[in-house]
Amino acid sequence: MGYTIAHHPGLRYETSLEEGLQRASARDPSMAGHGAALHDPAVLIGLILAARALRADSPQYLAWCAQVVRGLANATAVRLDPLLAYAAQLAGISVGRPHFDVQAPLGYCAALDWWCDHAEARPFLNVEQRRDLRSALIERGLAEATGHRSAHQAALLWCALRAAIAEGGGSLLQSTSTVARLLGQFESCLRRWRWDSRDLKVPVRWSIRSEREVQDILWVILRSAFPDLEDEDTLPKFGHSTYRADLGIPSLGLLIEVKFARSAAEFKEIEKQVLEDIVPYLRSPERYRQVLVFIYDDSCSVQEHETTRQALVSVQGVADVLIVSRPSHLPPAADRVAWEQAVGAAAKK
Repeated sequence: MGYTIAHHPGLRYETSLEEGLQRASARDPSMAGHGAALHDPAVLIGLILAARALRADSPQYLAWCAQVVRGLANATAVRLDPLLAYAAQLAGISVGRPHFDVQAPLGYCAALDWWCDHAEARPFLNVEQRRDLRSALIERGLAEATGHRSAHQAALLWCALRAAIAEGGGSLLQSTSTVARLLGQFESCLRRWRWDSRDLKVPVRWSIRSEREVQDILWVILRSAFPDLEDEDTLPKFGHSTYRADLGIPSLGLLIEVKFARSAAEFKEIEKQVLEDIVPYLRSPERYRQVLVFIYDDSCSVQEHETTRQALVSVQGVADVLIVSRPSHLPPAADRVAWEQAVGAAAKK
């Protein structure tokens, strides 16, 4: 009845509620055995919801419920049941926080995930902990026998699993191949890259002159698909040297190394740089396990692409190599420099 009143506050059951709470509160909660209804958090939450509906005229019922919750929490030896913590919140008291433990029983993990969305002091878990919890819920929910549960336990497990799958389904399907497919559209994306003609009064021209601009474009392409995308991520020191990843996706264990080729001769140097960097980049496999090499060829030396690609994909730790060329509507470097010098000279006048 307490749940019904909470869900439909317009219904009037004061007399029946009070009669039931009078009978319940007349009992000594300390005498209730382990299998008693008062030890079931779902029953206790229902009583508290009923007591809250009567607290204006009969506050003693809510006080009694708070006493019961506190007694059960004090008797907890291992983990505080998240539902008991929620019952305490409804009763207006604090009994501490549930313990984060993905190895706990499946029902506890489901209750913990539900509690994360209903605790007053949110966020209860950080992003990484919540992801680990929901991954464990999905994995164990598929592997363990989930029958023979009470109605509220089954409903709680269903609610938690559905939320975990709805939120994590997209990320579970993402992989290094997803990144490669997205970045494989780089050249077609540059079809709308602005390099207006001189005929316009105020031409817009977006120069791509170095690795930095290429990194910025890749960030725009990947950020909406990978919220944990990081740039200039400082890696653990290797000997006397410190390294920074151009772009990284920790959830995939993938580092993206960006290179800028200004001439055909630079491809040989890029191969050497990748070989030198691959060892320090992957020294911390708990963070990054693979490298995707992305090369922007400003010289359009397409005859060099396959040789470099075949050489680098054979290197252990290199997941893929993507090489793209400067689009034809962007002028070569010499013409861009001349235009930039002309713009600079005009600005000084």
